[in-house]
This record gives sequence, C-alpha cells and structure tokens, in this order.
Amino acid sequence: MGAQIAAHFANAGIRVRLLDLSPEVAADGLKRALALSPNPLFTRDAKALIATGGFDGDLASAAGHADWIVEAIVEQIDAKRALLEKVDAVRRAGSIVSSNTGWFGAIRSSSRDGDFALTPSKNMPTSTFQRLR
Repeated sequence: MGAQIAAHFANAGIRVRLLDLSPEVAADGLKRALALSPNPLFTRDAKALIATGGFDGDLASAAGHADWIVEAIVEQIDAKRALLEKVDAVRRAGSIVSSNTGWFGAIRSSSRDGDFALTPSKNMPTSTFQRLR
C-alpha cells in the first residue's frame, strides 16, 4: 500500500521517500507495486521521483525534511503507535502526519507539542493528524 501511495504522489510530480523495515524491503515493495496492472505510475519518468530507504537509517532525514508524512505500515495498532512516536520525535515542525488506517479513533498522538488533531478519513484522502495553527 505504501508504494502505491508513493506512486500517486510521484504522479503529481512530488518527490517521495518510501521507507520500510530496510531499504531492500522498500525497494522490493516498489518493484511489486510497479508490476501491478494497471501500473500505478502514469509515466515512466515518475519512478525517478521515488527514493527508497529504511526506517532505521532514513527516518530522521526523511521526516525532518518532509511536508507530509503518510504512515502505511501493517494494521497492528501497537506498531502504528510506535512508529508514529518515532516520527513525531524527528519530524519537521509544521509537517502533517497521516495514517492510512481504519484505526483513527484508536490512535492517539504522543506529539511533543500536543498539536495533532484527527480528521476522519471520510473527510480526507487519509486519516490525517494535522498541525493546529
């Protein structure tokens, strides 16, 4: 799912960092997504906008520079909470963090600023935690 979401951003001309457990797992996920029919990329050039990496080595850099972070890991609430806590510790101030999940009512942010508001997915393309202004 994460690779397909990355493909949609790339289709819009946006550079994407696709992270997974390791760079190899992320690259494999992207390869599997690009083998789908129809291909989630509209053009071959869009693939150049997607860089892959791993959570351990790339999360701080990726989240520290991102405007929008989309979480799309396995549907296990404890794993999602743990990852979102790691993201929150390194994300850029003012960034948006979204969760591609149906668990939006169960996820509570442990934001360092206490500045997340939850928008249900019926109102947004993802269940979005957005920085309050």
